[in-house]
Amino acid sequence: GFSQAGRPGVRCRLAGYLEDLEDADLKKFKMHLEDFPLQKGCARLPRGHTERADPVDLATLMIDFNGEERAWAMALWIFAAINRRDLYEKARREQPEPGEWEVLPPLAGRPARLCGQPGCLPSSPREYRRHVRSRFHRIEDRNARLGESANLNKRYTRLRLVKEYPSQQQREQELLAIGGAKAWDSPMSPVRLELLFEPEDQHAEPVHTVVFQGAAGIGKTILARKIMLDWASGTLFQDKFDYLFYIHCREVSLVTPRSLGDLILSCCPGPSPPVHRIMRRPSRILFLMDGFDELQGAFDEHLGVVCTDWRKAERGDVLLSSLIRKKLLPEASLLVTTRPVALEKLQHLLDRPRHVEILGFSEARRKEYFFKYFSDGAQAREAFSLIQENEILFTMCFIPLVCWIVCTGLRQQMESGQGLAQTSKTTTAVYVFFLSSLLQSRGGGQEQRLSAHLRGLCSLAADGIWNQKILFEERDLRDHGLQEGDVSAFLQMNLFQKEVDCEKLYSFIHMTFQEFFAAMYYLLEEEAEEDGEADRVLLENYGKFEKGYLIFVVRFLFGLVNQERTLYLERKLSCKISQQVRVELLKWIEAKAKAKKLQVQPSQLELFYCLYEMQEEGFVQRALDHFPKMEINLSTRMDHVVSSFCIKNCRCVETLSLGAGRLRRDGGSRAVCLPSAARAFLAQSSAFLRNILDSATRGLSLNWHLESLAVCPSEADLPSRPLLLTRSPLSCSLTSSFCRGLFSVLSSSRCLMELDLSDNTLGDPGMRVLCETLQQPGCNIQRLWLGRCGLSHLCCFDISLVLSSNQKLVELDLSDNALGDFGVRLLGVGLKHLLCRLQKLW
Repeated sequence: GFSQAGRPGVRCRLAGYLEDLEDADLKKFKMHLEDFPLQKGCARLPRGHTERADPVDLATLMIDFNGEERAWAMALWIFAAINRRDLYEKARREQPEPGEWEVLPPLAGRPARLCGQPGCLPSSPREYRRHVRSRFHRIEDRNARLGESANLNKRYTRLRLVKEYPSQQQREQELLAIGGAKAWDSPMSPVRLELLFEPEDQHAEPVHTVVFQGAAGIGKTILARKIMLDWASGTLFQDKFDYLFYIHCREVSLVTPRSLGDLILSCCPGPSPPVHRIMRRPSRILFLMDGFDELQGAFDEHLGVVCTDWRKAERGDVLLSSLIRKKLLPEASLLVTTRPVALEKLQHLLDRPRHVEILGFSEARRKEYFFKYFSDGAQAREAFSLIQENEILFTMCFIPLVCWIVCTGLRQQMESGQGLAQTSKTTTAVYVFFLSSLLQSRGGGQEQRLSAHLRGLCSLAADGIWNQKILFEERDLRDHGLQEGDVSAFLQMNLFQKEVDCEKLYSFIHMTFQEFFAAMYYLLEEEAEEDGEADRVLLENYGKFEKGYLIFVVRFLFGLVNQERTLYLERKLSCKISQQVRVELLKWIEAKAKAKKLQVQPSQLELFYCLYEMQEEGFVQRALDHFPKMEINLSTRMDHVVSSFCIKNCRCVETLSLGAGRLRRDGGSRAVCLPSAARAFLAQSSAFLRNILDSATRGLSLNWHLESLAVCPSEADLPSRPLLLTRSPLSCSLTSSFCRGLFSVLSSSRCLMELDLSDNTLGDPGMRVLCETLQQPGCNIQRLWLGRCGLSHLCCFDISLVLSSNQKLVELDLSDNALGDFGVRLLGVGLKHLLCRLQKLW
């Protein structure tokens, strides 16, 4: 516009001066603008707004933030600072008269300037961004003292995010990359946050809903908070969204009705945010819904109720389900975080969502996290080196929550002057250490009083698990013998936190902590039921809960009844822990084995996880003695770890099937064989199977009763005979050293009578090793399948020696091998021998 005197307005003149700046000078101007002395009474412009602003936008921003007179003064000062004397003199000559300045109201109450330029932001979004930065730029560690926090940008460590589900080969490569093995660089394309809502190509449908899925503690919430901070800082979604609203599902899923407008008001600063103006452009709004799996109560019961008016008050679950189903503000975008256990419930509500899986920390990021957590580089190196030595714990540290707990425990040991002992292997052990260190840190002989409060806290946790309740009111605390003062003590210990945004509501600092304390409830009951009724109720319902809460509770329960850990807890908590639980666990396993109910739900692999948490070989052996047949599908690195531990303690198994599993797109899993493309896995098959074979060899040499062992081709061709591992029909590259490891099982097992190696490239060298084994007195193989194993006439002499000396072999399959006439004649020599007992030759 123009002034009353006919001259261009202040905004236009200021923009004209800025247009006279060369690119280098404009950059200098922006740099000085960010550092303009605050004592001059001017507001500093955020870098995210100035970086991409052209001269017109920059002039608009300066005036919007500080008014015309101060913006002009800023320009004069900066022109002088960057040695543009010409512009400084020109601006002084053309400076408006006192009556020409437009007097603007304070920033918060100023009407929005809709200039149509991307850099010209309405005052309300600016204020809101400032509020979001203030709210999200720091995070409190779960063990922080009152007022202590960490800078989110400095602490945040990038997570592995992938859009597509891992292929079979990628799953197998992850199996190989276990623990201290060489780091695996995922071939899966990583997700770039700035492209989350962009279509795959120009012909694809627009993306309006993104789902972040990941296990408990994998970093969903901290990633959600980082997205909020990056947007408010001007580095993410700037051209996509004008508003991001963070909604924690557990806080919304209360019975108190409220409208979406009320929800937005609770996110915005100030007494009267312009909700109507915000709602005019719903396509420029992103709702970030964190913790869908933490929705309370009967979410499904209200799916028939729909809210379509953002002004109408509804139950929290109705409000959120209407948003998710696009019944409410259908043009708005959604980003939802959830545990995988709630995916099925979420999936049928969504319309063409984009799924992103959070895989936690890579090996390199784990190291980065340690060096960010420990400010002292020497401490970081010492701690990280220790964890690297423990393959199990190092693997577990791909979960950020576990990484944090481990770092916290190590730091506390360092601060107390203790040497860093080898840290425990299991999640339960890490949590027990964390709890005991918090109790110890309070000192003053308060353990007994705190243990009484802890008992009430465990009771509260168990009650919450059974009722799928995460937020607790004061009356809930009183029902479990807790007073607000008691909770304050736990607040100081950071076992339990008071919700900042919810008046008089309490929650555990993380769902895994609630599950941990719920498990402790069954050990710490002051008057434990002698007949173990409470334990039986828990175990009978294990695996039935839709959200799978009981699965983690039972895992922790197994971990807590480890005898050494029980004694440790009794000493630390000054209480008596019931031994009845161990008896009930063993009875339950035996009953399930006899009823054959562990074949479906919960799976035998889940039982392996429970037994692994216990880390008591004697108990594991007694438990697994009840399972003559086992079928395990390995999908993750931890599947491999826990299976190796349990398999070496199987003394009575007769049939063992280990399959490489993969996740289907619907989130389920199935047993599959390795695809033809899995050459990388097969080439390193010895590396993959070494732990399994070592375990098997140790077990067989003790007291195994394994009767059948097979390495088989494809799913379609799986034989009815028992399997050890499903394999690909293509080259397995079975080296001589690998064959010796595998075949050593045969000479040490009294009961192994069947071996199927069909469709593996055993080759002549591998066959010679096998023949050496077959001639051992302890080998009891009766049936041997070697079809399509790449054999030639060169190994037929060795086979002939076996036929003339092994009186136990009655069936041999050599079909589809290029033995030739000469090879067949050599076999004939062995077949004619008086000691040959072979009945079938294929």
